[in-house]
Amino acid sequence: MPSLKSHFVAVLALVCCGAQAQNGTFQILHGDQVVGSIVVERSIKGNSTAYSMVSLSSFVLVWKRSIRTTMTTQYINGQVTDCHSTVRMNNTVQDSSRLRTVAGKGLYFIHPSAVYGADLPTNAWTTARMYYEEPTGIASIFVESALKDCPLDLIAAGEYRLTLPNKTRNHYIYRNGTLQEIRVDRGWVDLVFRRN
Repeated sequence: MPSLKSHFVAVLALVCCGAQAQNGTFQILHGDQVVGSIVVERSIKGNSTAYSMVSLSSFVLVWKRSIRTTMTTQYINGQVTDCHSTVRMNNTVQDSSRLRTVAGKGLYFIHPSAVYGADLPTNAWTTARMYYEEPTGIASIFVESALKDCPLDLIAAGEYRLTLPNKTRNHYIYRNGTLQEIRVDRGWVDLVFRRN
């Protein structure tokens, strides 16, 4: 069964400049029914940019699923230095990943037991950043939930397909450079994250 976290790789639509901040929200739709929402935030202080996202949704697919996803991503001088992603279904952790900087290197953890050290990501594009900027001319995105680069394809004007490690795909749709929605198709469930 595909990772539940891959359903909620959606993150972040708040613009912050200095002391100004504006919360952003997306609705989560299953078919034509609103089943939850995503609240997103970005803050910029000096050379540091931090993104955060919290999503809550509840729907019935064979049985009731209440899903809470949290994600944070931090950049220092334009480089990803920390990110953390967790998915809980009915209060039980389903997926989790974490990247920390230790002595200038990355320490990577993927639930339940993969732990390894490697260089920090060199890709400045993340799923968090895609909520603020259209990835024009970008061929890959560092996906925080997978802790790796994944291919991004332009499939129409303003429409992009991100292919995740398990070969599932998310479609990002922009209008006039602004993200409008993400379409998530996993075969057994279709979700849409749509800007309010």
